[in-house]
Amino acid sequence: MIRLKDISKSFDGNEVIHDLSLEVPQGKTVVLIGPSGCGKSTLLRLMVGLLWPDRGNISLFRENLTKNNVEILRQQVGFVLQDGGLFPHMTALQNIRLMADFLNHDHDATNNRITELHELTHIPKELLKRYPSELSGGQVQRIALMRALMLDPQILFLDEPLGALDPLNRVSLQDEMKTIFNQLGKTVVLVTHDMGEAASLADLIVIMKDGYLLQYDTLSTLSTDPADPFVTEFINAQRKPWQQLEDQIK
Repeated sequence: MIRLKDISKSFDGNEVIHDLSLEVPQGKTVVLIGPSGCGKSTLLRLMVGLLWPDRGNISLFRENLTKNNVEILRQQVGFVLQDGGLFPHMTALQNIRLMADFLNHDHDATNNRITELHELTHIPKELLKRYPSELSGGQVQRIALMRALMLDPQILFLDEPLGALDPLNRVSLQDEMKTIFNQLGKTVVLVTHDMGEAASLADLIVIMKDGYLLQYDTLSTLSTDPADPFVTEFINAQRKPWQQLEDQIK
């Protein structure tokens, strides 16, 4: 569904992605994870065509991504930002139906799709009349997810969609997203810095460091057969605070 071949990207002469190759299978959830500044969000933006590689090739749906076809291909994907990316001067409903209206989709079909998404995400209908500033963080992300799914995309890209939420809302929405991903069978690429989140949502996990792909595997293989010492170090670093808390409780 997505293929990256020998991708490199620099900013101001500083290379942040180094000759990286990656394939994302259809219908799988792939999580990009690593420390801050490792290049995971840059990599996601390259896949969406918001940034362009200095070298290498990116293809979506077996078609090379170019500046000539990027707008068409983007209509087949959904994208959710960390803060939701909703337009503040539009209601939740206007945000959700934005692209459908822009592309002149049938009005009744659009309304039917909104009803489907409302039932999928469990958003109360009365919230659709509100502006983003009148919604909680969890509600904003649910609306952003509805907007991303509005055109029934084949691929869903999410850039730390739960990063700004409090722990309770984060766990709740994480569970809902897992159910939605399983129900819809979409190809999903998600960026996070939280290993627990990756473990919960991912079929496959990409661990990155300093712009390099260190390992691309299942969680089980990452734990039992790490390709680099940093993989074990990163996983253990995420476990340590919980182990310390458990020891204190005991």
